[in-house]
Amino acid sequence: MKCNSTIPVKNLLGVTSLHTREMASQLMDEVRADLCDTIELDFADIEFISRSFADQFHKEKIELWTQKGVVIPVVNANTHIISTLQSVANTQNVTVRQGDYIARYKFNSQLQLEQFLMDI
Repeated sequence: MKCNSTIPVKNLLGVTSLHTREMASQLMDEVRADLCDTIELDFADIEFISRSFADQFHKEKIELWTQKGVVIPVVNANTHIISTLQSVANTQNVTVRQGDYIARYKFNSQLQLEQFLMDI
C-alpha cells in the first residue's frame, strides 16, 4: 500500500536506551504489522542504542527492504545513534548490501541537522 506512517520508538518501547536484540525485534514486529511502504521510525528522546540492538535492527530492516520493498527512514536520531547504525551497517556481510538500498536519516529541524553535521 502506498502510504507513509510514523512509529514513535520511545512511546512504543517506553525507554530511552535500547540495549537488546529483543527490543529491536519488538520494534520491527510493529513495523511488519504496518501496511505502509514507508515507515518512519522516530527516535526522538532515545539517548542510546547498543551495537547488539543496532545489529538486529539492521538485519531486520534489510530483510524488510529486500522481501517487501519497505523503506524505513530513521527520524530525529542523535549523532550517537546514527554513528552506531552506520558502523554496524559497514561491518555486515557485503552480500546483504543489496542494490539500491540506501540508509535514510531525516531531521525535523535545522538545529538537528546542524548538530549532526558539526559532530561528524
